[in-house]
Amino acid sequence: MERVALARLVNAEIRGLAERLFAVEERHDAFAWVCACGCFTIVPATIADYDAAGGQVFAAGHPLGQERAAATEAFLNEPDPSAVVSRVDEKRRRELTRELTQRLERQVMPNGAS
Repeated sequence: MERVALARLVNAEIRGLAERLFAVEERHDAFAWVCACGCFTIVPATIADYDAAGGQVFAAGHPLGQERAAATEAFLNEPDPSAVVSRVDEKRRRELTRELTQRLERQVMPNGAS
């Protein structure tokens, strides 16, 4: 369940960064997100797709396996999601956020210019 929370935290940070870097309403590019089931598969989706899905973008066919499906369901039914978020591995969150941020920055500045 912590992996699902981690995916949500990272994706929320990416969403916020995309908002700051782009005129979101004018962009239709796919960005890199972490699969919402917590498997850490990178999922391409537009901001509109991400928002329409309530911040839950999944890789095709995911959540994959009973364990990931159960973790996703448990998180979605958690009465206090903040309790789960407090158990997230902060080092892993920073690493994933950094990786996806770098991908996003490359989209903004493919040749070093914005």
